[in-house]
Amino acid sequence: MASQSVVLTGVGRDRVGIVAELTDALFEQGCNLLDSSMTLLRGEFAIILMVSLPETTSIENLVERLKPVQQKLGFNLNARLLSDDELKSHESDDPIFVISVYGADKPGIVSGITRKLAALGANITDVQTSRTSEKQSIFIMILETRVPKSLKASHLTSELQAVAETLSVDISVREVDVVEL
Repeated sequence: MASQSVVLTGVGRDRVGIVAELTDALFEQGCNLLDSSMTLLRGEFAIILMVSLPETTSIENLVERLKPVQQKLGFNLNARLLSDDELKSHESDDPIFVISVYGADKPGIVSGITRKLAALGANITDVQTSRTSEKQSIFIMILETRVPKSLKASHLTSELQAVAETLSVDISVREVDVVEL
């Protein structure tokens, strides 16, 4: 059996030790952590992990061995085997932009901004949203996007400004200077 890569997604009530317990269990199974994203959303902890299984472990075996950890943590995990195509790097040399949106909280902000980005051919690679206290109710969204080289920064900005006006929110668009290490 050749080495396989698996994506694990999970969510559960936040508590101290989730990352330690889960990564310890993966380490004990001989897994190598490739990529991860983890975040806390109002008391719920969400996790996405990409791991490489050792040649001696099947995805079914991994899922079975993670069941005690899930029960201990009160955490729901899903595992999916990744195909060779999914493992290929999705690196792009398209420019990266960070888009910040602020305004009074109301339905439709995320939909309106992301719909315009999709229409422009931008690939959203990360989104963070939050809302300030119930009293003030200010909505904040930060997006990281890859924008086709053919799309000029000025055109991206003007298109997003037009959407922001219809949504009554403030928006800023900033290109990220990528430094090779």
